[in-house]
Amino acid sequence: MTAPKTVLVGDRVRYESAAGTIRGEVVKIMKDRNAAGDLIDWIYVEYYNEKSPSKYSIVRLADTSLAMMKFVVTFRDIDIQIARGEKVAA
Repeated sequence: MTAPKTVLVGDRVRYESAAGTIRGEVVKIMKDRNAAGDLIDWIYVEYYNEKSPSKYSIVRLADTSLAMMKFVVTFRDIDIQIARGEKVAA
């Protein structure tokens, strides 16, 4: 399984790593520098935190590490696809 080529704000995603599995929604994508000083995309995923059920948590993931974490887009709203020109309204 490889990382998706395109991740959009509003996508529902799932990712797995040694720390566990998180399911959430992409809320922001920003360019910023990593530890090596390279400018890369960072993906912010908001998810329900079972340890703190009264609020959601946000995790920041480096675009370059998504394949390692088995990052998968599980749902993309049709309205997002139409707005971005990926699909044509029926």
